[in-house]
Amino acid sequence: MANPQFKGRQKGSTKKTSTISDPSLGNYKIVVDDESYNLIYIDPETSKEKIIGYYTQLTNALRYVVRTQTVEKKPTYTIKEYITELETTLNNLKNLINE
Repeated sequence: MANPQFKGRQKGSTKKTSTISDPSLGNYKIVVDDESYNLIYIDPETSKEKIIGYYTQLTNALRYVVRTQTVEKKPTYTIKEYITELETTLNNLKNLINE
């Protein structure tokens, strides 16, 4: 069991973070720290932030955003339409990265 007298980080340690905000992410942003990519949803009505998940790889965080954006576009898909839409959204994101 952890010692209750020691809370949080060690004395003198610092946590370096950067934020990825891009219009292609929609209502999401990614906060990058020393150990993970933290996906955060920003509610457009209240501007409150909610942590969606902690990812060890940036590609996994981006995949979540792409899947969510695809589902938000249309309530019902055939399998072929869904896969095509996922690929299109992912390719658009890759094109932005490669520019």
